[in-house]
Amino acid sequence: MVDALAQTDPKNITYQFKGEDHTLGNSVRYMLMKNPNVEFAGYTVPHPSEPYMNVRVQTQEGSTADEALEEALDNITKVCDHVLKTYKKAVKLQKQSA
Repeated sequence: MVDALAQTDPKNITYQFKGEDHTLGNSVRYMLMKNPNVEFAGYTVPHPSEPYMNVRVQTQEGSTADEALEEALDNITKVCDHVLKTYKKAVKLQKQSA
C-alpha cells in the first residue's frame, strides 16, 4: 500500500509505502534518479520496527512526482521481467546441455 502524504505541490511529494524496506526504496531511488526530469529522489526507513518506507520525489517544471514514480516503478518491473526471462533461458540451455 502506498499513500501520498499531505502535499499541495504536484512536483514535490513524499510517498509512504507500507510493508516495504530498503530493497524497494533503493531500487525506486535509483530508477527515479535516472529520469532527467527528477531533481531529487531519496528514501528513508524511519525505524526498523515500523513497517514504513518513505520516498521523497521532486521534479522539474512540466513534470509531476506521480508521473516520475509511476515511470520508475514500471522500469523496475521491466528490469525484473528481463532478469526472469534471462534466467529461464539459461536454465533451459543448461538442461539441454546436460
